[in-house]
Amino acid sequence: MVSYWLGTGDLGGSMDVSSTRSELARLLAALKECSGLSYSDLGRKSHISSSTLHRYCSGVTVPPDYRTIAAIATACGATDQDLADLLRHWQVANGQLTVETPVSAIETPDLASGSGRWRPRSLAAAAAVLVAIVIPSSTAFNDADPSTPAPAAAPADAAIRYEFAPRRILAPRMPKAVPGGSWKPDHEVVALGSVELEMSTTQTAFVVSVMRASSATHRSLFGNEVRCRWPGGEQNFVTGQNILQEGASSEREKEEVQLTTRFLLHPGVATTVACTAYARAAALREDLDAQFRLDSGRIEVADTSVDNMTTGAPAQAGVVPRGLLRVGPDPRMIAREPVLRSFTFAPGFTHVSVVADTQYQTCYPQKDKHCDTPAPTTSTATFTLYVAQWKGNEVCHKNRATGELREMSYAVHHHHVPLHLPNFTVRADCDPRFSAYVMVKWVDGMDGAVQGTVEDLTDSHGSTSTHNANTSHIFMIPHKG
Repeated sequence: MVSYWLGTGDLGGSMDVSSTRSELARLLAALKECSGLSYSDLGRKSHISSSTLHRYCSGVTVPPDYRTIAAIATACGATDQDLADLLRHWQVANGQLTVETPVSAIETPDLASGSGRWRPRSLAAAAAVLVAIVIPSSTAFNDADPSTPAPAAAPADAAIRYEFAPRRILAPRMPKAVPGGSWKPDHEVVALGSVELEMSTTQTAFVVSVMRASSATHRSLFGNEVRCRWPGGEQNFVTGQNILQEGASSEREKEEVQLTTRFLLHPGVATTVACTAYARAAALREDLDAQFRLDSGRIEVADTSVDNMTTGAPAQAGVVPRGLLRVGPDPRMIAREPVLRSFTFAPGFTHVSVVADTQYQTCYPQKDKHCDTPAPTTSTATFTLYVAQWKGNEVCHKNRATGELREMSYAVHHHHVPLHLPNFTVRADCDPRFSAYVMVKWVDGMDGAVQGTVEDLTDSHGSTSTHNANTSHIFMIPHKG
């Protein structure tokens, strides 16, 4: 049996990457709405698939280059000022515009009013680099060699960020299966860069790693892993998706993949934490190696001071089931994972931001089961994020993120499904007690599985030392004002 690895909205200050990414999506969605074009019509005019357009307009992913944004905007009849605003937002969302750059009022559409009028929104500077350390890798063949800047002191509440240099990533071939036995893929593990943070006993930070990849020479597993380590402890998270061979697939939007790994970091002791981002890769053939290009990316501590629950721990799913949780035809059509069970914040917060990342595997692996021969070779499921505020033993207030209906092919196999509810209002007439979960509902086709904690990931290519990492997870960040 082969398991997954063994076989984004306003979360902070107004000038940070997350909020600007949300504003970029709002701008694109407003242009589409004003144009009167459907996603299919806009796709034909811009030569971009409708599913990819939906992900751009909903903020699930950021367009990989400005030419893509310009193609969408021009197809919608955008003005020169619209294009300038989009460029500004895209530069900030991709880290190409430094936070020190002065930004005056940037026009954004007031979608809530439904008026179609433009209103100014001021974006203020939000981040400063604290520590950035590059770890060169002998296992990658680089297009651009990274430099190694020395650590620099900065205020304790500063943001910490490092941009990845473009490079080629080797994806080693699968080891041949032993007759009558089992095998595990041996991943290439490329360290891209690290950030460090001195943390107090009660401190919680918000860590984000983004990687964009393309140009695969063959279908390969691509993973974005972050390992945060300190003396006596560690937290590890990984997201992944197969990247398809360039120009040779029927799912062209899966030839360019963006993966975001994000989580709350809480050592629980006074220490210095080093978080390193790794690209994991493996070809899905036994007879050849593959490679793909890491186009861009970053690792950052987006918020160094996130408020905790009244217990002193962060509002994050602490126990994720290990292995695979089957979802499919009877007996189990629904899985409620990941889940954040009932917990309490201190009074005084006005809204919370809820983030959930689900890893879904098409075709639940079983002995003598062949996933690549039956028809159809896709699994269709819906993913919906539910959030509730409680009063006593009853739900006092609830909401949900827009559900996603995904038809997921076995060719891609591993699917990353990010969901985000950025502004869940905290009602004063309810208790400050909350819960949240993702409902994964099988709809049609092949069965599938939600991936929990993955065990025995190799530390490096050919290594006998291993570690565990969380995949599907959920967390909540409270805000005031």
